[in-house]
Amino acid sequence: MSERAGDRWTDTRTSIRTLAWPTAARASAAIGVPLTTLTLLGHHEVGLMASTGAFTVLYGAGRPMRYRWRMLVVVALGFVLCSALGALTAGIGWAAILLLTVIGAAATYATLALRSGPPGAFFFVMVAGVAGFVPAQGTVPPALMIAATAIGAGCAVPIAMADLLLNRAAPQAKALRQAQGAVERFLATDRYADRAKQHSAQAAAALHHAWGVLWDAGDTTSRRPGALARVAELSALHQAYASHMLPGSSPDPDLAADRTETPLGLPTTWRMLRRALHAPTVPLDAAGRVALGIVVSGLIALTLGTDHMYWAMMVSALVLYQGLDRRRSLIRARNRFIGTVVGLGIFAVITAAGPSQWVTVAILVVLQGAIELAVPRNYAVAVSMITPLALTIATGGAFEGVFPVVTERLLDTVVGLAVAVVVLLLVARGSAMPMVRSYVARVLASCGNALDHIGAGTVTGRAGAVAQLELALDMQDLALVAGRALTDDPEGMATWVESREATAWLGLTVLARCARASGPADGVGGATWACWALGSSAARGVPPDPIALGNLRAVIR
Repeated sequence: MSERAGDRWTDTRTSIRTLAWPTAARASAAIGVPLTTLTLLGHHEVGLMASTGAFTVLYGAGRPMRYRWRMLVVVALGFVLCSALGALTAGIGWAAILLLTVIGAAATYATLALRSGPPGAFFFVMVAGVAGFVPAQGTVPPALMIAATAIGAGCAVPIAMADLLLNRAAPQAKALRQAQGAVERFLATDRYADRAKQHSAQAAAALHHAWGVLWDAGDTTSRRPGALARVAELSALHQAYASHMLPGSSPDPDLAADRTETPLGLPTTWRMLRRALHAPTVPLDAAGRVALGIVVSGLIALTLGTDHMYWAMMVSALVLYQGLDRRRSLIRARNRFIGTVVGLGIFAVITAAGPSQWVTVAILVVLQGAIELAVPRNYAVAVSMITPLALTIATGGAFEGVFPVVTERLLDTVVGLAVAVVVLLLVARGSAMPMVRSYVARVLASCGNALDHIGAGTVTGRAGAVAQLELALDMQDLALVAGRALTDDPEGMATWVESREATAWLGLTVLARCARASGPADGVGGATWACWALGSSAARGVPPDPIALGNLRAVIR
């Protein structure tokens, strides 16, 4: 075997080992346990419908116990509610469009505002759509559909928590390992090397994620020896990182908006939901895209008279719900089409084989686990397995008349994707720069608020901590929307690049000053008012002067 072939084989084995096998196993068990049990009891069709609730298991993976069980319960109840609303509006076209629009927009807004991570809002739309389609066929009463979803969700919650039975602190330990590896990679990199910026961003993101995991687990406020040790270890990693990232010498001013010293904690759920309402924001923008995509897709499918119009709405939502920039969203649309075509072919092959109930159970279990393995690596491959899984659930395992189902789903897919692409190319074109201007203004205003607390000597109190947290969150949002604007509107962003970078540096400097503050400070009053004034100008569309922002940093330091 040649050296190059040996390296490829080594990379392949490493890639296989790093797949999310435990998560895939839990996903397979969540769909397999209720489906197998109900099939044994002679209710195979109910078992298939219970799979709509089994998608609960996909949420909260890698999160600590205290956070995960709360999230799983909320998601499970949300799926049951979506199923109930979908089932009760079954067969009413306009009602289905209205329902999926509201669910899609609300779920998109909530998941992005709360930063819940994958799989996001999509499955709420899917559950409501399937729950509306199945009873509309006239063989399943709505109450049975709702009960089946509840059974699946109820089984998924304990299965999703199963990995914590052996080691309750496993998520914290994993987050620490990831942070340690990322920080060590960055420390071993020359600060001015080409790859320094990438390693910087990776280290900052890993540290931020680790602090979030420890906070979710309650470690940052616990007096348990294990928790204290984990906080001390992460603090040391953070200090090593911050020492290598002194203002003025770092190639990356955003630092993923992380803190330079101790963690500031996480805001409450209601605070995160409220702060995303201050338009323009990514959650509001994405929710609007999803709502528009679902409405137009549903109306077109309703006009065409397709029997599965929820599929068109679901496809449109799948492309739009993450709030990505246009380039990545268009790539997602392409992958969705390729994956759907392949998935329809897989479904046709399964149908032609005419599998028994038990073979169907095995196929669904394998597909569910394979989806979890594929999603982080190749979206088209994941969609090629989601398609036959969703079709089998929606058809209740009845494999007669496959050709009409396949051709109609392909038509619905084309409709949903076409609408999503039009929304991306036309409606979303001008949304990037207003958000950049808004978040530059918000960061500057938050800098002024934090400096005001430094001057008053209240930065270490509760109100001061809230002001610092708002600044950190605004900086994270600014980094996100700035990256999106560079892709969506590079010409419009050109006049704001230096101002945005200088604003990020100012925010970092203010956070560093907050970490050192211990009492009232003189000489920051002018900087406070200057930040507020520059923020007000930015909100009106005037880029703040980078030189002025640099002078403010000199004063603050």
